[in-house]
Amino acid sequence: MEELLLSTAELVAVLPPRDRPEAFLRDRYFSTTVLSDMEQIVFDKILPDRELAPFVHPDVPGKDSANRGFKATSFTPAYVKPQNTLRPGGNMIRMPGEPIGGRNSPAQRYAYNLATIIDDQDQRITRREEFMCSQVIRTGQVIVEGEDYPTQTVNFGRNPALTIALAGAARWGEAGVDPMDDVEAWAQLLSDTSGFTAREVLLGPGAAGLLKKSPRFLEALDNRRQDGGIMQLGPVSTGAENKYYAVLGTIGELTFIQYSQPYSVGGVRNNFWPSMGVGIFDPFGFQGHFAYGAILDNAALLPMERFPDMWQERNPSRTIVQTQAAPLPIAPEPDASLFALVR
Repeated sequence: MEELLLSTAELVAVLPPRDRPEAFLRDRYFSTTVLSDMEQIVFDKILPDRELAPFVHPDVPGKDSANRGFKATSFTPAYVKPQNTLRPGGNMIRMPGEPIGGRNSPAQRYAYNLATIIDDQDQRITRREEFMCSQVIRTGQVIVEGEDYPTQTVNFGRNPALTIALAGAARWGEAGVDPMDDVEAWAQLLSDTSGFTAREVLLGPGAAGLLKKSPRFLEALDNRRQDGGIMQLGPVSTGAENKYYAVLGTIGELTFIQYSQPYSVGGVRNNFWPSMGVGIFDPFGFQGHFAYGAILDNAALLPMERFPDMWQERNPSRTIVQTQAAPLPIAPEPDASLFALVR
């Protein structure tokens, strides 16, 4: 059988509309996509200026002030390039749903296997991007590390006061602790630190469960969500496929969201957002971007979020399929987010 080789444009188009990991953090808090035509990604931050205008006598010349400056930072992101080998024997095995004994031709199975591999590679890159976004939101920095790549940290300079870990008797769930008191204090801390307005509270399932035990929270929460004209009240669960987040309700300017989405490394299951994690955001002030560096490949002529490619090897016969990306989340205003571990 003569194997089918597709161009990059055709490989992009072959991505099937299947269920995928949801890039909730990336799409909600890093919604602007930046494609770089250089290997390096350069991002600027306008420095804050809170100086008072000085008083002078009417007959005295004005006092010269320093112009507002900015800080430029550059970083060359590491590549992610998941790769799979499609061997001829895989085209002889029946496809999922195919009758026992087979009905499809090896060419049809080859096309199916190719589409599945490209889709899986795209999902794995999406999970990596969601993990990087979670790192930035939780810590104010992202750590890039891997095999044959020296560990590098991109620190966006978030105020250390905005990273909190409760301990001892101050933890949520301890006697006399009302979680709503902390939420109000942290919303004010976000404003006092850099002048941002708290608008969203993102909770892991464990933190959400403890917050729901606060009488003040339950009394103030407006959780009337419309679905076909029917009011939906009561508990929600997150973490299942296609149900990674749920809006719990609002209190004043704050919207409370529960989020849970699993991933695995080497077969070990983890979660993008800690069960006992609480994030407080000003989404309008955060203004996160998701940038992609240029792929150093002679066939990659345009900046791309994904660069899928494939080639044949003759001895032994096989097709190599690979998708490359050079992703980096950027937080121009990291002080618009606060993260706390509550237990």
